[in-house]
Amino acid sequence: MRSRVSLRAVITALLLVGLALVGAAAREARPAPFGDDVVGAGRAQRGGADALRVGAGGEVQGYDAASGRLVWSYRRGGHRPLRLVAVGATTVALWDDGMLTGMEPEPAVVRWHRYVPGVGAGTPLVLVPLGAGETFLVLTHDVVMTYNTGDGTLRTSTLPSTGCFFRDSGPAGPVHVGAWVLARRDCAAGAGRTELEGFDLDGRRWHDSALAPVRMGAGAEGDVEVLVVPRSLPYAVDPTTGRPATECVCAAR
Repeated sequence: MRSRVSLRAVITALLLVGLALVGAAAREARPAPFGDDVVGAGRAQRGGADALRVGAGGEVQGYDAASGRLVWSYRRGGHRPLRLVAVGATTVALWDDGMLTGMEPEPAVVRWHRYVPGVGAGTPLVLVPLGAGETFLVLTHDVVMTYNTGDGTLRTSTLPSTGCFFRDSGPAGPVHVGAWVLARRDCAAGAGRTELEGFDLDGRRWHDSALAPVRMGAGAEGDVEVLVVPRSLPYAVDPTTGRPATECVCAAR
């Protein structure tokens, strides 16, 4: 019995070592950075890329900003990047299937991939950096999420109430002011009311059900100008509290 147990332990250990060696070999053999396909001059010409752009062929290109010279390209088979958003030292690529990819131009690095639930081609999506770019916020019709930029991990997730949705575009769409994003949440007839909600890197921090803004925009003093019917003139809102700015004598921006 002992010899049988010992033999089983030896075989298990050998299998684990073999799997580790195969995994290491696979990591060495995979294209750099990692992902579906890296093409272009990057393999032969290391260095030189200091910016990213969306290429006409549906790829993300690393290039030299001074000369425009292409250094490398990254593509995902069957998908195309819709836009790139700079978030600190990382550039986040938004793809047509809802994938977010954190990238850096040099060295050619794809740092992480994350999916946004319910996002596909044509889905409006707001993506803004928060703070010094260490986090970013994603807002869609159905969810608001915040992520850590360094590794793409999810920080917070906020869903609207049943029968409600976030206003993701238009004059009353979300407004980014410093470390805050203000968003309007609407509810269908009979399901509730319209609310203005404030988000920072820790998710939703406040909401005010007394407001029904028809237009929002960043103000000159770091506040948010809100136009509400039947008011004839916009008024300023402190993004840290949601209260009119003239009443926020203690709020720190």
